[in-house]
Amino acid sequence: AALRAHLRDRLAPDLVPAAVTLLDTLPRDADGAVDPARLPGMPSRSEPEGPYAEAVRTGFAALLGRTPAPDDDFFALGGHSLVAVQLAERLRRALTLPLTGLDILQARTPRAVTALLDERAAQRAAAPAKPAARPVRARAGTVLVTGATGGVGAFVLRELAAQGRPVLALARPESAHLVAAEGVDVVEGDLSDLDGLRAAVRRADAVIHAACTFTRPEVDVAATAAMVDAWSNGPFTFVSSVDAYGHPEAGTVAEESASREPLSPYGRAKLDCEALLLRAAGTGGRGGASAVRSPLVWGPHDRLRDQLRWGATGLLYQAAREGRPLVLPRPGARGHDWYGAAWVHAAALARAVVSCLEAPVHGVANAVSGHVAWQDLATDLTELLGSDSEIRESDEVHPDLDHHWHYRADRLARPLRPGPGEDRRAVLTAMTGASPER
Repeated sequence: AALRAHLRDRLAPDLVPAAVTLLDTLPRDADGAVDPARLPGMPSRSEPEGPYAEAVRTGFAALLGRTPAPDDDFFALGGHSLVAVQLAERLRRALTLPLTGLDILQARTPRAVTALLDERAAQRAAAPAKPAARPVRARAGTVLVTGATGGVGAFVLRELAAQGRPVLALARPESAHLVAAEGVDVVEGDLSDLDGLRAAVRRADAVIHAACTFTRPEVDVAATAAMVDAWSNGPFTFVSSVDAYGHPEAGTVAEESASREPLSPYGRAKLDCEALLLRAAGTGGRGGASAVRSPLVWGPHDRLRDQLRWGATGLLYQAAREGRPLVLPRPGARGHDWYGAAWVHAAALARAVVSCLEAPVHGVANAVSGHVAWQDLATDLTELLGSDSEIRESDEVHPDLDHHWHYRADRLARPLRPGPGEDRRAVLTAMTGASPER
């Protein structure tokens, strides 16, 4: 809007763009040429076609209050993150294709969302046929993994495969083809299917619970309660979050430190889920339990890239991408010497989580690869994105940047040791798509 207002003072009315859309990359066809039909904001002679176009158009209209043109921008229509989640859920259920709110935020236009759904449908059609279901508990040592189609779950599956562990992966029907692989059996379901969760737990000899709704804490807590109720043997590892600490008084947070208000609904749900698990551990034939608290998770995976762009670091990423100033809290503002965030590489987190199957921590452990000051992260992002954004410091602290804690990670220090390419600069390079030379 600011750019268009600026141009209106300098250009003839017919030269002012009707909309401005910023892209991370240009859409290209199979030969690598730019595909103009998939450029949001470009005029088009035709409406999107195919089985998904009408569902997308209807979904936009139902949630945003007006029927969109093919290249209308989601944000310009009044969309925001909650509406994106609602739209993705509506389309996912109607079309039985994998879709998330982050997909909507990234695609932004009906044409681009339709093209993404066409692509997801083609991927599903090209996937190998689903193997016949195995008998219940056919393989000893089977590990149930929830959240297998997410960024963390994908790395957990890789780590289990490297160790030769048989896996039972929980996935929604429309996403099952994404995790089907040698050594992986798929059980269809999601966190709202409590009976399905109980049945899946009973089929396994160990559990890694990595799934999370992020936006519906009551669903997360109910799902964990159902899984713990069905748990009767072997170890159980829960992928939690440092948000469960709330706002500690000290700047350095040791493992097992008491939580301190205020807690976000997300952090409160993680804490409640941990309590359910740790109270049940060691009773009724159950094995040991581990609550592994992670901070920001980075790694070369689409879901994790989307979280870098739109999650807790989205304020910095979007400003750098759009060339706007990056305004950071000055060290010393509000009495805190340091502002930044803890982070963990997804591969290191997966190693830590899987290690708990053999050696449960019987409590809470942190999984941290390092800590980055906002100043250093802003510098990384502007360089990797080729941005000329100015980096400023201010005594004002934006809520998204009001983080000033360092988290100890002693209990899982061995599996968290960084491997090749797991340093901060390398993982951010991979996630932004920048050349390694930058």
